[in-house]
Amino acid sequence: MGQRNILGPASIGIDMGLTRRFQLYERQSLEFRAEAFNLPNHVNLGNPVTNLTSTTFGKIQSANDPRILQLALKYVF
Repeated sequence: MGQRNILGPASIGIDMGLTRRFQLYERQSLEFRAEAFNLPNHVNLGNPVTNLTSTTFGKIQSANDPRILQLALKYVF
C-alpha cells in the first residue's frame, strides 16, 4: 500500500433551515428563522491517526460537532 491509503469512517450531515415572515403593517414585518446543523445528532467521527511511530496509530481521537440549533428574530421597518 502507498501512503495515505487509510480511510476514515463515513459521516452524515443533514442541515435544515426554516423561515417565516409575518407582515405587521404595510411597511413593517417580523421574520423568524430557525436553523439546525447535524439534525439527526449522528456521531461523525474524525479520521484515525496515521503516524506509524505514534502510540495512538489507527485510533480515532476526535469527533465533529453535535447538533447545533440557532434561532433568530428580525424586525424589518
